[in-house]
Amino acid sequence: MGWVPVGQLLRVACIGVALQAAACSSDGDGASTGGDTGDTGDTGDTAGSAGSAGSGGGDDFGGIAVGAGGGGSISSGSGVTGNEDSCDGVDNDGNGIIDDVDAGGDGVCDCLRIATLGEPGRWGEGDVFEAWLNKRSINGAVDLNDAELTAEELSKHQVIVVQDVSVIGRTYSSAEVEALSDWIAKGGGLMTLIGYGDPDERENVNTLLEPLGVGYDEQQILPRQGGSTIPITEWGGAHPVLDGIQAVGVDTGYPVAGEGTTLATGDGHDVLKALESGDGRVLVWGDEWITYNSEWVEHPDYQVERFWLNAIKWLTPANECQVAIPPNIN
Repeated sequence: MGWVPVGQLLRVACIGVALQAAACSSDGDGASTGGDTGDTGDTGDTAGSAGSAGSGGGDDFGGIAVGAGGGGSISSGSGVTGNEDSCDGVDNDGNGIIDDVDAGGDGVCDCLRIATLGEPGRWGEGDVFEAWLNKRSINGAVDLNDAELTAEELSKHQVIVVQDVSVIGRTYSSAEVEALSDWIAKGGGLMTLIGYGDPDERENVNTLLEPLGVGYDEQQILPRQGGSTIPITEWGGAHPVLDGIQAVGVDTGYPVAGEGTTLATGDGHDVLKALESGDGRVLVWGDEWITYNSEWVEHPDYQVERFWLNAIKWLTPANECQVAIPPNIN
């Protein structure tokens, strides 16, 4: 993220309140109930985090019963539950959707297979997936970090979120870029974040996005005086990702340029594009602060949790793991 104003450091100093307090309450309604996020477990090469039974990755779900093991306890939200009760890779109720399980009614499919590339932000509690997704799905978020992107590895996941890829110690190879493009075309959902403060980060993520004709410009979106994030309030019409969204913040990110439908603009910059490639979908977001506790806890005017729910739902294949978003999350 480069230079960080004092105001930003103060905003992210609420580690421990963090995403757990804002969105990981046991009742799943997004209200702050406190609680400790605990130590970050090692998601490593398995499909669950520390202490997880996991699914083993890939399509071998092992008939995991809802509520067993995984990235954390399944919260008991007040939303509409899914129609099935186990993650077995089968459309048990015949409604055309495989594993539409949401025992807690929190809007996150319990069977979701989601992973991250690179590392989370280093300013405060900078990983929404550790505290939020790991409480809402059996598998939690698999940390791929600097793993080689192969067809075999990518096939284990439905959705991948690109975090800080400047820290992987290399640039992605043409074979990895091709593997990722093929994975998207076959139905994978990719979301990229930006703004972690290293030039190699933008180069690496743009390398991954190049076959899609979209990427990030060089000129950063600078913060406003006082270190507050810039509220993005200009949204591009009707789109599932924008449902219920009025404002989300951006701070020292980068404009999004190239192909795709522009879904959001701020201070004269495009900050969100959506596009489809084959059977897959891609979201390119011009910032990374939506993973930070400050944006969840200190901005009641931002709909960060709803934004993530919308994004994950849209990125997940239409016939897999689709569950209702609770009406009480805004």
